Amino acid sequence: MISRDLILRVSSAIPLVFFVCWFFFLANEIAFIITSIIIALIGNYELGSALRHKSIKIKFFALYLSVVLFFLAFWCLWKGLTDYALGVFIFHTVVILFFSFFQQSWDSKLILWYLLPVFWICLPITLLIIVRFRISEFYGSLLIFFLLLVSAFNDIFAYFGGKKFGKRPLAPTISPKKTIEGSVFGLLGGLLSGTIMAYCAMPGLFPIGKLLMTIIAITIASQIGDLCESKFKRYCQIKDSSNLIPGHGGLLDRIDGYLIALPVFIGILLLLGIH
Repeated sequence: MISRDLILRVSSAIPLVFFVCWFFFLANEIAFIITSIIIALIGNYELGSALRHKSIKIKFFALYLSVVLFFLAFWCLWKGLTDYALGVFIFHTVVILFFSFFQQSWDSKLILWYLLPVFWICLPITLLIIVRFRISEFYGSLLIFFLLLVSAFNDIFAYFGGKKFGKRPLAPTISPKKTIEGSVFGLLGGLLSGTIMAYCAMPGLFPIGKLLMTIIAITIASQIGDLCESKFKRYCQIKDSSNLIPGHGGLLDRIDGYLIALPVFIGILLLLGIH
């Protein structure tokens, strides 16, 4: 019998599918960048809210300002305004230092929490923009969808495979429900979906050996990203990053795998010379 939780997850996923299709295939450059900033702001809000469960006195204003400045520096660099990008980046650094050291005691490690969303959330999202509009003029949207498909089928196969056959814990101190069997099924799901899409939508772009290497790397990175967020939530003693998406939790709960898989994927594309 299908559980109510599964029905809720599927129902909530339907509007997400439409949003993803618009975002990856139809949004122009301005709409894509603005939407990316909104996604980063939501992610930073969820991260800040989680840290407050640990009584870490992080300032939401500082997190939001950090996102805006980071993307402004990126946009200046994107448009070739190197001097302006450097100036904004310096100001961004000053903002982080100010809120880290002049808002509380000097021995605080708050600077690490302000830097975490920069590298964990903002940077991967800017890489998404690069893949969509620069790294491949013809295949940009398809490459993003390829990454999304591999990671999504990794999640789906890992969930059902682990539920049916899972016995040995993968990382019991981080996420007790994740199993080695589920991880293997996730890898198989990624290989199956990625291979089918590559041959149907992007024939000839990936030689078979490099395709398999790429899919395996994406799948492993996605699983590591999932474990990283689980570790963060366990540290903050929360179940979900938020209740933004019924049945799925928060935004970070849905994109955690992509945040690690994206830098790995773009590195592989550069190494393979795909453009």
